[in-house]
Amino acid sequence: MELFENQEQEEKKSFDNFFIGLGGSFLMTLIVLSLLAGRAFSFNQLGESLTKLYQLHDFSNYMIAALFPSMFVFFFLYKTERWQAARGLIVAVLLSMVLIVL
Repeated sequence: MELFENQEQEEKKSFDNFFIGLGGSFLMTLIVLSLLAGRAFSFNQLGESLTKLYQLHDFSNYMIAALFPSMFVFFFLYKTERWQAARGLIVAVLLSMVLIVL
């Protein structure tokens, strides 16, 4: 009986939090998007780069490229069984995909 009780009480892993996954994914997407936009257009401000991307209709292409690192992090979180952080990451990616569609 004691064996089953120990299996039910698994130790919570570090960084296994929904909001860490959500915030981390948004932050990572913004950083990668700013790097890509800054590299494509040599503007000093992120707002100018994003405005230029939106006017050229390239925003969706850059946004999809910025979401790729989040997917690699998702596979890491899935493999290390950090389920809550993986859920937060997926919610952030889905919200970003809605932004692309709009």
